[in-house]
Amino acid sequence: MLSVLPSGSAAFPPSQEETLLRGPSLSTLRLPVSWSSEPSLHARAIDRATRTRVLAVKLLPRVQPVVRRFDASQFGLLTAYTYPRGTRERLEVCNDWHVWLFLFDDQADEQEEVGQRPEYLQEYVESCLKVLRGGPLRARATPLERFTRHLRERMGSLASEVWLERFTRDVEDYLYRGTLPAARHWAEGTVPELEPYIEQRSMDSAMYTALDLVEFAHEGQELPEALFQQPLVQRLRHLCARVVGLTNDLFSFEKEVLWHRNPNNFVHVLRVNQRLGLEAAIHAAIGVINADTDAFLACEEALLEQGPVDPRVLSYVEGMKAWIHGNVRWSMVTGRYSSQTSPFPELRR
Repeated sequence: MLSVLPSGSAAFPPSQEETLLRGPSLSTLRLPVSWSSEPSLHARAIDRATRTRVLAVKLLPRVQPVVRRFDASQFGLLTAYTYPRGTRERLEVCNDWHVWLFLFDDQADEQEEVGQRPEYLQEYVESCLKVLRGGPLRARATPLERFTRHLRERMGSLASEVWLERFTRDVEDYLYRGTLPAARHWAEGTVPELEPYIEQRSMDSAMYTALDLVEFAHEGQELPEALFQQPLVQRLRHLCARVVGLTNDLFSFEKEVLWHRNPNNFVHVLRVNQRLGLEAAIHAAIGVINADTDAFLACEEALLEQGPVDPRVLSYVEGMKAWIHGNVRWSMVTGRYSSQTSPFPELRR
């Protein structure tokens, strides 16, 4: 059993542990070799296309440091790794959604005037949800609303209404069950308890929306509801969301916790709840992630043992593997997480 402190305990780690000469390694993350795949060749093209769109709607200000940071992130490479078989047109939509998430996440996780004002954040997200559901733009629509409108129109022309409804529900869960609870913790200065945080992170990572795009990225891969609701498919989806969300917390630990003092991070939650040092908390976090990866493998095996599996389900499982593996490969090379003061030697480029 885990030893849990009250969720109001919000002490941050001592400064002497914040920069380590030698730190824990990310090499102990368990990634089956058979999951490796080459990224789509469309990576650079979709990166340029998304860049043009975010600049056009002024979602990204034309300020050189901001644009350089955007370019260094290589979001197109993440999309190329995670949907390697996607077609060019559909990959552009997927990449635009990833960028929507990352830019929104930066506001919610890094800007106190947004992330520590849950009421303002809720109003902000509700305006975008109305647009995503097909509502008209407000007279003074924000850049994020205008960008959402572009996404909604293109998704609607390429996907079924059933898929779009599922995607929108997952966006709502991401915002209401993930982002807003995280904002309340930051505003109140509280650290979530461990198990509730893991559930919150599965939502706050927006991974369920990303997994919806596994069906979207390649035409003809949408899952009928009967296949989508199979217990083993849902279990695999849940495990994939946990693995990717918690793995991201390793890479973003320095940015979120050490720089912005945001308590919503798995490593920090482990430190506070289990009274661990930084290195021990990182080892514990990797242990949980590896256990979930093993559970994913066991669940896939159980699915295959049931007998013939619909090719669309097999494709969906491969898409989840691509996300688990591709997320790590991209995170190791993107400029988003590299830092000379990272606790992880692999990120000190």
